[in-house]
Amino acid sequence: MGVRRTVTALALALALAVASGCVSGPERPIAPEDAADPAELVGLWRVRGAGEPRDTWLRMEAGAFQLWRGAGFDDGGWDASRSTIVATAWGHVGEDHGAGARDADWLLGAHTYRVTEDGWQLLDDDGDPVATMTVDGAPQPIASASDVFAAALEVGEEEREALRAPQPLPEELSPATAGRLTGRWGPAEGTYETDPHVVLHDDGSWAGSDGCNGVWGDWALADAGWLLSTGGPSTAIGCDGAPVGSWVAGAALAGLDGDVLVLLDRDATELGRLERG
Repeated sequence: MGVRRTVTALALALALAVASGCVSGPERPIAPEDAADPAELVGLWRVRGAGEPRDTWLRMEAGAFQLWRGAGFDDGGWDASRSTIVATAWGHVGEDHGAGARDADWLLGAHTYRVTEDGWQLLDDDGDPVATMTVDGAPQPIASASDVFAAALEVGEEEREALRAPQPLPEELSPATAGRLTGRWGPAEGTYETDPHVVLHDDGSWAGSDGCNGVWGDWALADAGWLLSTGGPSTAIGCDGAPVGSWVAGAALAGLDGDVLVLLDRDATELGRLERG
């Protein structure tokens, strides 16, 4: 698969400079001229660096990844802005669980990335590359998973739509900041005995419940209230609650209406409102 380049050499240099001085924690502000296209991350990539063995591949489709090591892979979810990627692993598939259980901190959580001439790189908080991804071979399919998870894929309109930048926040909302987002939130409307809530931690993780079903993931902020979030598998117990976790996992924008947190999708359509407590 060819790599679609959308960042000029000058913009890459600027992106690296921004990354080397980026804010710690879950907020990663960037300038418009440093923008990359998150769809550039879709593909099947051989991973080099980060202490990984040579036969390590990362397959990324919109919102989901498979990190191949040996005869199995870790699967999870991811989201990205124009310079930051957030990824969370959900579990392991395959026979080679020992290899799949290796540390993957270089991928998980919030990291800055940049596009290169033949792939892309993840950068640490000091702006130094920790892992390089290039198109080079493919893992062997395994009996316990569909062959599609070992195959290369091209970026289509569906992937570009799923990873596009969100619409601007409505004018009546102010962009949320990491400091304003962290903490415990519950539905701003309604009364529930089941205690639906979500807690956004300052380490970039979040966890919550709709009142009966637990859910968790990771989050980060880009510019202008652009919220990156992942949400893991959950049970499906029915009860009197509110889909707070689904709001967080599906949100692409986080704005504030006074002290009320408003979560919106990529079209700036409101998903839900939360208040402290």
